[in-house]
Amino acid sequence: MRGWQLFFSSVPKNQFYHSFMATRPSFFRLGLRPGGFYGFPGSGGVDVRQKTLQCGFTMPALGMGTWEFGGRDTRNPDNDDAGQIRALQVGIEAGLTLIDTAEYYAEGHAETLVGQAIADYPREKLFLTSKVWKTHLDRDSVLWAAEQSLRRLGTDYLDLYLYHQVSEEVPLLETIGAMNELVEQGLVRNIGVSNFAVPRLQRAMACSSAPIVVNQVHYSLVHREPELGLLAFCQEHDVMLQAWRPLRGVVASELTDRLCRQYGCTLPQLALAWLLGQRQVTTMTAMRNPKHVPENAAAVDLVLAESDIELLRTDMPGLKHTSAVPLR
Repeated sequence: MRGWQLFFSSVPKNQFYHSFMATRPSFFRLGLRPGGFYGFPGSGGVDVRQKTLQCGFTMPALGMGTWEFGGRDTRNPDNDDAGQIRALQVGIEAGLTLIDTAEYYAEGHAETLVGQAIADYPREKLFLTSKVWKTHLDRDSVLWAAEQSLRRLGTDYLDLYLYHQVSEEVPLLETIGAMNELVEQGLVRNIGVSNFAVPRLQRAMACSSAPIVVNQVHYSLVHREPELGLLAFCQEHDVMLQAWRPLRGVVASELTDRLCRQYGCTLPQLALAWLLGQRQVTTMTAMRNPKHVPENAAAVDLVLAESDIELLRTDMPGLKHTSAVPLR
């Protein structure tokens, strides 16, 4: 373990937070770092459209996830770190500027890889999301966890910070209150939640001074739990529904084969375009192999007819109304 890692691991959480707030250096602003900048819309990449809420919150419709970057719930010492860093850079160069990560992924190592990948890109051109894990939901732990994420990412703010996994051990009011503090301090620009069912989402919205702008959930052509009320609630109450794992488990059928021929696209492109064609729905997918980037990025230019979106909603075979992480 490096010396600075030993230091930060030994500092009490609340002491770390307050000392960092007093001394956080300006060089964490990636826009001040030297290095090239290329591949954003206008220089060869796709122009990923933005989706905007009535409250003014805006995010890219399609981005990159980082689950299994650096490992799974623990760090994998044999992981191809360099290859995954390059995959993220290829994605950025293709115009995919939203990167979603979390402190839980590979014990924070996924955030470190993201930080290395984005080091030479202007910070203001990127949209960074991270998430606080269920073991860090009391006030001091939320503040401490956010600072740790910022240090690993090498930035001084997050565009979006999410409550990652539901826990009953800490009152929701305390966790959301701490996330509001992060917004007030300028460390986080927007907050949201993940895997929240409607009643819990309503409680989070009621106790937050900052808008809850995103609910990140398992949603795809196959996994449809959000359609049992959550999707409609988000659309009616100015919340973006961001779909994770949009491709896993999606298999070809007579219907998808016909639509792929009709639109001249691949099945992954069809699956992504189906989500992107819905109001207040965005998505992200992990692209650990750079060869998947061009195919997935091209989905932003694929616009399905409303009738085909509804046809896939009603006639897609093998639908499942429970998620890998059920809504709570």
